[in-house]
Amino acid sequence: MADFDKKAATWDDDPERVNRALSIADSISKHIDLSRIEKAMEYGSGTGLLSFALKDRLASIALMDESASMIEVVKDKCAANNVNHFVPLQYNILKQPLPDQKYDFIFILLTLHHIIELEEVLDKFARLLNPRGYLAIIDLEKEDGTFHPEGFNGHNGFDRETLESQLQEADITPISYEVCYELKRDYDDVDQKYPLFLLISQKQG
Repeated sequence: MADFDKKAATWDDDPERVNRALSIADSISKHIDLSRIEKAMEYGSGTGLLSFALKDRLASIALMDESASMIEVVKDKCAANNVNHFVPLQYNILKQPLPDQKYDFIFILLTLHHIIELEEVLDKFARLLNPRGYLAIIDLEKEDGTFHPEGFNGHNGFDRETLESQLQEADITPISYEVCYELKRDYDDVDQKYPLFLLISQKQG
């Protein structure tokens, strides 16, 4: 977490991150009628790049992140851009009691692979969703472990069938899956490509 705190101030300086958020926002909008969503939440929001890309399409967004520095950047951006329908929250749903608020739409970008307690966090999302609410996961497809430096303690991407099965066990039904973006890394003058998937599912009820 300290690493993300240090990066918060300059996180948005990378144009690739900004362009990625804009592209993914468009992909989400093709699958979900966002005009019908009353309350949304981005978990692991960082500086809120994806939420800001969706700000004109969603009525209310809670931005949750464990990093205090990331959330401070969100607050500054909201003030600078006169954004009044965001609720920035320093929060970890695995360590703190679940909020009373329920959501019609939860989205999580490149955060799930950092969370070891996968089944637990999916269960938390299910409990935070209203019946028929949507969950959008944008993350790495299964990769060879080269995306992160040595010593990374998380998931090396996700296998679609396994993740969809875990969602179903949490009473969240997968409804669409697509590769929505491709990250590129240059290792020893070799371009390595890492596809990102967009998996949209819906809570039953």
